[in-house]
Amino acid sequence: MKSIVGLFSLFFLCAFMLESCMSVIILDVVKPADVDIPSDVVTFSIVERNEAPKGKGLAKNWEAFLSGEGIGVDKRSAEYATSGLKFGLIKYSRFTAKQASVNEQLYGTGTRKMSELLNWEVIEEICKKNGSEALIVLESFDSGFTTKNYSPDLTSKVEEGQVARKEFESRVQVEVYVAWRIYFPQEKRIIDVFDESQTTKRKEFGKTKREARRKLPRVESLVQSVAEDLGISYAKRISPSKVKLSRPFYGIGSVGLKLARVKMLEKDYEGAIEMWDSEFGSTFSKKVKKRTTFNLAVGYEAKADYKNAIYWAKLSLRYGNKKANGYIRQLEKRVEEEARLKKQLEVKK
Repeated sequence: MKSIVGLFSLFFLCAFMLESCMSVIILDVVKPADVDIPSDVVTFSIVERNEAPKGKGLAKNWEAFLSGEGIGVDKRSAEYATSGLKFGLIKYSRFTAKQASVNEQLYGTGTRKMSELLNWEVIEEICKKNGSEALIVLESFDSGFTTKNYSPDLTSKVEEGQVARKEFESRVQVEVYVAWRIYFPQEKRIIDVFDESQTTKRKEFGKTKREARRKLPRVESLVQSVAEDLGISYAKRISPSKVKLSRPFYGIGSVGLKLARVKMLEKDYEGAIEMWDSEFGSTFSKKVKKRTTFNLAVGYEAKADYKNAIYWAKLSLRYGNKKANGYIRQLEKRVEEEARLKKQLEVKK
């Protein structure tokens, strides 16, 4: 679904640019986390609790054996989810994260169902031992896969005519499910409960069915790759993260717009703003004014000056630029996000 939405967004962006002869600048910004973590939290301890106690995971092992997935894949792959989480958290300096050292193994259900909450005394003991203020627990980890084989009849063109041939195609689809909890012992509350699944697909071709299947990557390696992605994804949910935003602006029209376009693409925002401001003040053309005001909004956003960005975007709308309407909403959202981000980056000393 995400890839489809991305394709539609790209399509409309391209159509938008072609219709109005616009250029695009890419802004590197920091996006606030979806979850507000208390400012007291600086360090997370991370622990896996997805395995069932010995003797209670027989049904899952039997299922793994029958499916061909292999016994112990989930146990080995869960570490990739927590490794991805740690990697994602250290990409921005708000938090540090470490694998928790525990006195005894923490067991879960071994299924997609979460266990009951851990005892707060246990949580406090783990956090104290590991020098952390909060504990992230991988409560559940489950994977599954399906394979399909195809052998369509194809034709090849040769000098004598069409010759039938057979090509074999082998496909594998892997799904991984994870569930997390964040415990905050200082207030004895759960900060976040979240579960997510992700699917990946691969396909290969060969002259025989065996050759096609042999070319496919191992199921376990696919499970581990998806598990790592899910860990990184969860890090973005709980920690500010760097993202890229694309902003279209007018680069074709008057000489001033063309010259300022070069400045903007070189990230000389001050230079571009100065040229657009001069163009706006010296022209009587409504068309040029609605374009320069829009561009000035983009230039000021690039400088993180949202007050001026919104001012110029609203002025562009008054000059009849309908594109400014949606852009104003984007800017107002960024103002809200910047306020949240500032609060999230506050750390109590």
